[in-house]
Amino acid sequence: MIIKLAKVISCSSEHLSYPVSNLLQHRSNSSWRCAKPGEMLATVIFQMAEPSCIIGLDIGNYRSCVVVVTASTSSEPDNWIPIVNHQFLTHDEAVNGQFKDQVQIFAKKDLNPDTLKIKFDRVKVTCMQSANLKELFGLSFIVLKTEVVVDLGLDIFGRFKLKNPEEDTDKLIDNLKEKYMKMINNKKPDYKNELLAKIKETSMNNFSIRQEENREPMKRPLLEKLEAGKKEEVFGIKEKESNSSISINNSKQKNKKIENDKPVVRTPFGDIVSSPSFKINKKDIKKNENQKYSNINSKKRSLSPEESSSKENINKKKQDCPQCQDESETKICNNCGLLSKPKLITRPEKVAKKQDDQRPKKLFSKLFEDVSFSLSGYVNPQRDEIRKKALQMGAKYIADPNTTNKKCSHLICAFKNTPKHQQLKNHSKIVTHNFIEDCFNEKKRFPWRRYALDIKDKSEPESEEEILSSSSPPRIINVFDQDTDSDSNY
Repeated sequence: MIIKLAKVISCSSEHLSYPVSNLLQHRSNSSWRCAKPGEMLATVIFQMAEPSCIIGLDIGNYRSCVVVVTASTSSEPDNWIPIVNHQFLTHDEAVNGQFKDQVQIFAKKDLNPDTLKIKFDRVKVTCMQSANLKELFGLSFIVLKTEVVVDLGLDIFGRFKLKNPEEDTDKLIDNLKEKYMKMINNKKPDYKNELLAKIKETSMNNFSIRQEENREPMKRPLLEKLEAGKKEEVFGIKEKESNSSISINNSKQKNKKIENDKPVVRTPFGDIVSSPSFKINKKDIKKNENQKYSNINSKKRSLSPEESSSKENINKKKQDCPQCQDESETKICNNCGLLSKPKLITRPEKVAKKQDDQRPKKLFSKLFEDVSFSLSGYVNPQRDEIRKKALQMGAKYIADPNTTNKKCSHLICAFKNTPKHQQLKNHSKIVTHNFIEDCFNEKKRFPWRRYALDIKDKSEPESEEEILSSSSPPRIINVFDQDTDSDSNY
């Protein structure tokens, strides 16, 4: 069944002689075309008469390279779900004027099965043609199809007759109750209580059997010594320590009693006068300590002249012996009989700096001297900024690339399945805009596979090295010498 298109919600461009309203009529002789030559993108949004599922499409093309059909629901009108994305013409065919107004039919098996069950309210059609800017492009017709569900009101399914919903439900409820009661009565009794009783009986029997068994008593040597009266062997050391501690405590208590027996001296006002104590000066303590250290140092034996001369000879041997340098630090040299000198350890920071110095270097204005690039999927002002940064590093810009004459080594692409992406796939290196921005900010040329748009290219090993940039004056770019293109997402 064909879905009716109720009205046109919006249109980006239409020709006066070929308006969008021609597409509302099924297979009319007229068509819809863009307003002016030079446009590269034209979109139309239709409102359906009823929300319905799209299971098929018929598209009649008129000089468009790529046609994209998306749809949305009333709950999420801005969430456009892709249904069809088809390329009718290649870039080279459009440049050479080899236009073929084809009709493409999409059946149920050609569409995504996840979108077949969704009921859509709106349909958006996007036509693209960026190769030949002298031609008008659009569609000659578009037909949307859906399934038809017919309800005949029959209660028969094959040889079986269906029940009427108006029958009495009381009989059904009674029958269910009877069946349920029979199921409950026929159930076996629970065995939990029986199992618990049996477990208790077996546990008590096992306990009584263990009590009746004749077991040998455990050996306890310390108790045997205590019973034999040998306390000294067990508590002899502790008693001595306790006796010593008791004697110390008794001596302290005696000293306290002697001090307490002394008469207390008081002032005329009743205050207690403290006993005279000897005051120790800190200076005297420091002097005593210094004298101790000086005595210890004086006791050290001074080296004799023979020993000092032997040390000088050993150092000379270490300097003159060539074998000490080759052997390790732990082995003794056979020539001089001494250990080799410790080797200097190089720090990893210095090694990393040396490795950085060994990388290839270029001027900043010549980092991308062997790069010719094109842009796809970006809009100004971001498109212009990416192009300027690449030109400052020495790259060449190609506005309309192809695989024959104007070859480009890198394609800076925002997303997949754009016309340039399909044209230059397997012909050039496809990366994101982060490749140029990181190289410009870090003043290095990184390997392109780190920024590849496809996952397969990113997973493969890198085929390029990092190139450092030496200090150079910024390159002055003449705006009038640049190859520019119009502001387009494709």
